Amino acid sequence: MSIMILCFDIQFLTLVTTDSSNNIIEEAFVIKIEGYTSLIDTPVQEYVTNALNIAKNRNKPLIIYIDTYGGYLDSALTISKVLLEVEVPVIVFVRDKAYSAGALISIAAHILVMRPTAVIGAAQPISINPVTGEIIFINESKILNPILKNMELCAEARKRNTTIIKRFVYENLVLSGKEALQYKVIDYVADSIEELLSHLQGIEVNISGVIWRLYINRYEELPPSLDIYVKIFLRNSLVNSLLLFIGIFGTLGLLYTGRIDLLPITIIALMLALFGSDIEAKAVPAILIALGSILLSIELFVTPGFGVLGVSGIIAIIIGLLLTPLPSTLYTVGIVTLWRIITVFAIGFGTLFVFILYKAILVIKKPRNIRYVPEGKVVGKAIDRLEPGLKGYVLIDGELWEAESNEVIEVGEEVELIERKGFIVRVKKRPRNT
Repeated sequence: MSIMILCFDIQFLTLVTTDSSNNIIEEAFVIKIEGYTSLIDTPVQEYVTNALNIAKNRNKPLIIYIDTYGGYLDSALTISKVLLEVEVPVIVFVRDKAYSAGALISIAAHILVMRPTAVIGAAQPISINPVTGEIIFINESKILNPILKNMELCAEARKRNTTIIKRFVYENLVLSGKEALQYKVIDYVADSIEELLSHLQGIEVNISGVIWRLYINRYEELPPSLDIYVKIFLRNSLVNSLLLFIGIFGTLGLLYTGRIDLLPITIIALMLALFGSDIEAKAVPAILIALGSILLSIELFVTPGFGVLGVSGIIAIIIGLLLTPLPSTLYTVGIVTLWRIITVFAIGFGTLFVFILYKAILVIKKPRNIRYVPEGKVVGKAIDRLEPGLKGYVLIDGELWEAESNEVIEVGEEVELIERKGFIVRVKKRPRNT
């Protein structure tokens, strides 16, 4: 099995248009696809989607800061289509590189700006064997033609050099910022976003008949939400493979050895691996929260002490909450900041609560001490009538205990302790001569 790699992914967005006479824009949003978020994949797709939703709701352009080696083909084709149909201005700024997926995203923007020394291109798709790591360049027309047609549509819509852009795929052509400007692949060169904004003063962008007049003099950065960071971590091939190995072989090993009490750990690992593989990913957070609640309930109300089940339940609930994305309608800068603050406090207070709960459960479930009489025998008195198959209560050293006996013991008779199982004691009638 091989993995196809190239570009980007996103969902379709629309914008309620406003009167063009009032569409003078002085502020924009900025997102950065670099570093930890540089791989064009499903989490970054969600990041861009959320940012476009904000731009749509706030009626502002979006600047995408790109420094990437590329990403996945499915995501690439979807995102480029959305960027063609989006109804807010999208400006892409290439800082150092926009290879493969980055190139496809970039040419779909309304305005494309690069640093003079930045590079763009090398968009031929490849497949990678996940076992051997072998890289194979794809030349099949069934795969290349949709990519070429998509790039052609993007280039024509944005009035870019179609011939040169096609060579990104055919020849893995790579251009510097200066060369891309010379061949009319990009619109401007700039060394920074601030210089980019100076080029945009007075620029008009026509989107579906609505004229956006850009006089951008300030911008606000939209950082990824916490769940995006977690999803990127789980999508890492090494992390995902490790979780899958623990989930499958760990479960089989525990079943073989009879260690059923540790199964929640391997099940959680398996679910996280499936989440990272996009298999029913949307349902995983809810399943984790439900599983965690069940495990925690079993630990609190069924099993004695506080051990693996309780800890696993708490971990499952926390991970489920972290993986739950914010609704796009609520995704604003203030909400994201508030969500992060709440998450930090929730984890902190949650840890404190778990510690207090753990100590309380230890006290509640701690076996009761029974003092011994000097003769070495534990004696008490029957409060209820005891007989085989019928339990009752006995008073031992001032404490009431539920008791059972293999003989008939009347109320008030003295009893001797034979053994104790949990909170139930087994007693016998005390001989009168002792």
